[in-house]
Amino acid sequence: MDYREEAVECVKGNVLQMHKQIYAKYNGDFDRIYTEAYNNTSYMGRVIEPGKEYELSYLECSCPKVKSGLRSNPEQCECSRQSILFILSQLEPDSHFDVRIENTILRGSDRCTFRITRNTES
Repeated sequence: MDYREEAVECVKGNVLQMHKQIYAKYNGDFDRIYTEAYNNTSYMGRVIEPGKEYELSYLECSCPKVKSGLRSNPEQCECSRQSILFILSQLEPDSHFDVRIENTILRGSDRCTFRITRNTES
């Protein structure tokens, strides 16, 4: 299955626009985005290493296909990883990010957590 294509289709509309608005509001400052904007009842962000490494946790599975019962395989979490990568590539097309799945609800955790690394070397 091509999770990249599925992820882009899922987030290219409202979700991407929401993240673009957050990015603009915080002038592209990921440290502030992950400590201020990405902390609410749905998800939590935190800075691991300022300017470089972040963690994003969803407090519930946000995948519409999982929520509706269409998918239950933990491999589906790759789609979420791909959606984060896509959003970041749209926010900063000249930057490179790595996104690693730390744990997910479908793998038995109480939340879905992703580690995001911003690669700054040219």
